[in-house]
Amino acid sequence: MKTRFAPHTTPEPRPRPALRPLAIQLIAAGLLLSALPAQQARAHGTMVKPVSRIYACAQGNRENPTDPACRAAWQVAGPQLFYDWMGINQANADGNHQAVVPDGKLCSGNNPTFRGLDLVRDDWQASDIAPGADGRYTFQFKGTAPHATRDWVFYVTRDGWDPNSVLKWSDLEEFCRVGNTPLSADGNYLLSCALPQRSGRHVIYNTWQRSDSTEAFYTCMDVKFAGGGDPPPPPQWRDAGALIAQNPLPVGTTVTLRVFNADGSDAERIETTIDSTGQGTTTGWPRHVGEQVNARAGFARIGVLDNGVITPIESATGNHVYLNGDDRSHQLDIQLPSDPPPPGDYDYVYPDGLGQYVPGQTVVKGSDGKLYACRPFPQGGWCNINSPAHYAPGTGSNWQDAWLEY
Repeated sequence: MKTRFAPHTTPEPRPRPALRPLAIQLIAAGLLLSALPAQQARAHGTMVKPVSRIYACAQGNRENPTDPACRAAWQVAGPQLFYDWMGINQANADGNHQAVVPDGKLCSGNNPTFRGLDLVRDDWQASDIAPGADGRYTFQFKGTAPHATRDWVFYVTRDGWDPNSVLKWSDLEEFCRVGNTPLSADGNYLLSCALPQRSGRHVIYNTWQRSDSTEAFYTCMDVKFAGGGDPPPPPQWRDAGALIAQNPLPVGTTVTLRVFNADGSDAERIETTIDSTGQGTTTGWPRHVGEQVNARAGFARIGVLDNGVITPIESATGNHVYLNGDDRSHQLDIQLPSDPPPPGDYDYVYPDGLGQYVPGQTVVKGSDGKLYACRPFPQGGWCNINSPAHYAPGTGSNWQDAWLEY
């Protein structure tokens, strides 16, 4: 899958974390991955009433969140999404939202920076929501940059929607559409809608399509309507067998847990990359894979079950795979890293192919004639930023945040 970043959305300044050594499949061990660059934000906004999923997390500890759902998103994507909370966008949507944002990626807007927001969980922070006496509700979208608008479209999950399921377009029903709206004096777009009849926990989804550009923005809001009754029961986990680690795994190995429905179709797949020799030991990689699966999967867990909690441990044989549902099955695929391209071989001459560079794989030839490898995920996301002054390999002011000299 190609990694794409909106070309003009840059992150809000954030503290630069301490560097730590990581083994990288494209170069010899011992190089250091640098932190993501701190830059001035140039982005657009999010819903603050009811509070959006991303804004709720951004108001907490961005570098070490304590909220369980926010921490799970942080474990998947790192803290950068919380600093860039105003930029969940697709540059070339032009109203074709279902074409650019597939099922399962609605809350991230199919923007890799925000992929942690797509985690299937029932504990995202939810706001109580109710109409006024006139049956209407005023949504407030905090606008960090105003735009002319084609439309704001509001959707809500259908009756009977299960928060422990992947969010799909077919789960949503449109209930409100608002045209061009000026930015109010307090910096918010005020959007009045008649609320649908719902009870209990739901997701309200919003698309904001600009009229002066093909760019669009996406927002997930977790809400609670009155009259919801008791929450759904917790998942019942079934032991589907032990996870047995026969060998250590080299850096760059991809471990994929695939969960299947009764008809054999994919229910979900969770990919985990081995980023260091410590993660790849025979006792270490089952725990690393378990931590990623437990943070991201809706239908599977890996670890040791104790009083209803499944926790991965460092052990070659002690972890088990647990599945939610009697009719589901699973498979664990291990793909060892391929050899890097030979010297002199490259995929593009920069900036050709910009937007299609694959972290940890793509090699380009820079303007200085040297070859540069796109850093592995997540730092490799910077390779696709269309800002040569900052990220042109070998010459940009921040090129080392995105590239490794080959």
